[in-house]
Amino acid sequence: MDWLSYAPADLVPFSRETWLALLAAYNRQHLPALPAGIGVALAVLWLTRVGGSRRLRLALVLLGGCWLWIAWAFLYQALGTLLWAAPWLAWGFAAQGLLLVLAAALLPLSAPVAVASWRMPGWWLLVAAVVVWPALAWAAGRDWLAVGWFGSAPDATAVGTLGVLAHMPGRSAWLLLALPVLWCALAAVLLQVLQSPLWCLPLLAAAVALWTRWRHGCAATAVAAGARSRRIGG
Repeated sequence: MDWLSYAPADLVPFSRETWLALLAAYNRQHLPALPAGIGVALAVLWLTRVGGSRRLRLALVLLGGCWLWIAWAFLYQALGTLLWAAPWLAWGFAAQGLLLVLAAALLPLSAPVAVASWRMPGWWLLVAAVVVWPALAWAAGRDWLAVGWFGSAPDATAVGTLGVLAHMPGRSAWLLLALPVLWCALAAVLLQVLQSPLWCLPLLAAAVALWTRWRHGCAATAVAAGARSRRIGG
């Protein structure tokens, strides 16, 4: 089989109307998950706004729980009835959830964790995933039940997770960024196939997260180099 002869539309066996109906049925079936996901998002916003390694640990655990829930409830159970690759996507989401929980367990309590503020692009990515993402989908003509909400649908959850990881200390953050960035790329392709006007937003969010993470890493390296110079000079 020559996979290069296939276009992305050939691998998506459903229409935009079917996709929106799936989202609405999923949200209706798991209606309590919507306010629960928003509650998790608000908790993560507060935890990252206050700062500290213990709070970052808890934020990572909460995010990991969201990824595990979406892997089972949305990708495996709901999307599995329509898309042949859904079980593989579910395994990827489950792996990311476990990695987030593992990162929380391994994060040193003495790790320097910056307090998030309105000046940090990553914090605004999380705000966008919670507020702007569903608002834009609603403005594009979707019913509120056909919107992918943070904590219960993959796109908004991946974007919000990128916002937290963009400012996470340590090089392990790059490993944790891989799957959310990959999902944003897949989401952009899917939305483009379904002719959604919002198809470019996941790519924009991934680009902002990667740029922010790179800037954060450069700043941390400069601070560490300065500290070593002062110790040597002293």
